[in-house]
Parts: sequence; C-alpha cells; structure tokens
Amino acid sequence: GKPATADEILSKMKKLHEKGDKSLKPDTVCYSSVLDAYARLGGDDAAFRAEELIHEMEDIYNNGDNDVKPNTQSYRSVITALGRSKQPRAAEKAEQILDEMIYISSHGARDLAPNTIVYNTVIDAFARSKTVSKAYRAELLLERMLEESKEGNLSIRPDTITFNTVINAAARSVYGDSIVRNEAYLIGLNAFKTLHELDYCKPSSITYVTFLKLLDNLVASDTSRDYMAERVFELSVSLGLANDAVITQLRRTCSPLVAQRILSSCDDTDVTEENESKWTLEIE
Repeated sequence: GKPATADEILSKMKKLHEKGDKSLKPDTVCYSSVLDAYARLGGDDAAFRAEELIHEMEDIYNNGDNDVKPNTQSYRSVITALGRSKQPRAAEKAEQILDEMIYISSHGARDLAPNTIVYNTVIDAFARSKTVSKAYRAELLLERMLEESKEGNLSIRPDTITFNTVINAAARSVYGDSIVRNEAYLIGLNAFKTLHELDYCKPSSITYVTFLKLLDNLVASDTSRDYMAERVFELSVSLGLANDAVITQLRRTCSPLVAQRILSSCDDTDVTEENESKWTLEIE
C-alpha cells in the first residue's frame, strides 16, 4: 500500500544518507508525508507505526537536528491515526499529544501551538472510541476552546465541525449505563443549542443528521423521540438545511407513520420559534 511504500522510501533515504549522500537527508516534510499516509490508512498497525515515527522525529530533533523538527501537521497526523485505530486508550493518547503540544508551545515553541483542527481531531478520536465517558471528554475540550477563544486565542475558536463532532461523540455514547447515556444526551443537546446561538459559526446539514442520530440512540421513549425529531426537522427546514441526508435520518429516527406524516406535511408547515421547554425532555 501507499503508506508502506512511502515508509520504505523514507528508510532507504535514511540508509543512503548515513552512507554519505547528504542530498537524501530526510527532513520534516518527508516524515510528515509518511505520517499523513498512515493517518489516511487507519487501523492499529498504522497508529503504532505513526507513534514510532513521531518518537523518532522527536529523538532526532532533541539530539540537535532542526531539519526533523515535528510540526503541527506531524502531530495532527498521529492523532488522526490513533483516532482511526482500535487501540486501547487511543483517544486518551491523542489527548496526551494535544497536552504535550500545549506544554511545548507554552515554553517557547509557539509554532507547535495546537489549532482548531488539532482540537477537532482529538474530539473525533473520542467520538470514534469505546471510551464510556467520550461525550464528557469531548465536552471538556469544547469548553476549553470556548473559554480560551473568549480570552483572545482565536486559533482554537470552535467551528461548526467542532460542535458537530461533540454531538457525534454524544450520539455514539452507547456503551454506558442510563446515567452515562443521559449525560451524553444533555451534552449533545447543549452543543446543538450553543451552535445555534453563536454568530461566528452556524449549523450545517450534518448538525441535524448527527443530532437526529443522537435522538435515535439515546431517547428511549418513542413518543418523546418522535416529538423532538419533528421539532428538529422543522428547524432544519426553516434554515434550508433539510437535505436528503437529514430526511433519511429522520426516517430512521422516527416511527414510520410519524416520519411519513412529517414529510408529507413539511411543505405546509409554518415553522415558528418553539418555546425553550421543547429542548428539556429527559430520557426515560
């Protein structure tokens, strides 16, 4: 595959450079290209190899070779590779890398300061993981982004992808007990509401697809789920975001007769602002 081929080329470059060919000295770009290939591949082996390569880069750099200094892209690729693996505690490892970037950047290497994309990648790693507290961990990262961006660090200001990924982490919180699932529901709901209140980023069709998945996975009562799904769908219609993906997910979330009624009447629906209580339904 491409990652293995890229890795093999990197190994050959290292051997030839060691034999005296200075023109083939691997640098940050070479390593980052291999890391990116492994990130795109996904899987446990790719994640393990990505970790090996980033540690190799760190060792070379710490021994005085500035040409192999890991950059933000390098670390992001490792985080992505971890998130796409099934390694135990892969998401926790991803967050550890994030924390290391924060520490290193606060001690002089400002070019390694994580940005919104890096945070989003870590949140996605939690969403993909089997960590029971994934929604809570995602929310903590979102809260950090919101707090620091309010204080002026706009490089980590959350965007639509951030909120969608937090909602996705909540929607995929199917491993815990009823308490964990209820907390996940509230976390997803809060992210959904907050996104609609901001002026610097707006919901997308994916927001509605993901929130409807959350209702499908976490709201036990058919009546409550149907009611909330209808309200959410009406909101997506009012914002012009009710595309085919949203409609398909509505059919999966609602009972068949309710979905048919909603879709047959949606063109005639007068979408108005609902009172705040529509968002306060609890999971039964």
